[in-house]
Amino acid sequence: MVLDARANDQLLGSSLPVSLGRRQRLSLEGDFDRHFTLYCPEEYERDALYVFTPDLMALLIDEAGAFDVEIVDRWLFVYSPTPLPMGRAAVVQRMLRIVDTVGAKAISQTDRYRDERVGDFGANAVAPQGRRLRRGVPMAVIGIAAAVIGWQVLAAVLSR
Repeated sequence: MVLDARANDQLLGSSLPVSLGRRQRLSLEGDFDRHFTLYCPEEYERDALYVFTPDLMALLIDEAGAFDVEIVDRWLFVYSPTPLPMGRAAVVQRMLRIVDTVGAKAISQTDRYRDERVGDFGANAVAPQGRRLRRGVPMAVIGIAAAVIGWQVLAAVLSR
């Protein structure tokens, strides 16, 4: 699951290095969608709701609102679109606070998680269809393609 922070979006949209499929977006309650866009594999919406409880969402907004966040297996990754000055004590303290609060809560939410699609609940595994998000087409590519096609149509109409 990926949380795309809106606070670090760029002029053309998301700061994520890849575009994720729109059908994998999941809207959550409250004002969470104003801070993050949540992507989860299709048919895993209920599983995402199990993990992203209101208290975890509040911690994410308060502590990690400027960062993109990804949950892969038992790992929580926090990404910044720009390099962080790790030589500054305040930056290191903030990262440690994210680990202590958001990381600890995410672990407690996922500790008891079991994918019903896997026959063996003791395996603590995720079914193949839930393992990775599907990539989408970047909006910038769609915009450029639409502009090129529009320009060609306009040129054909004007040349008559």
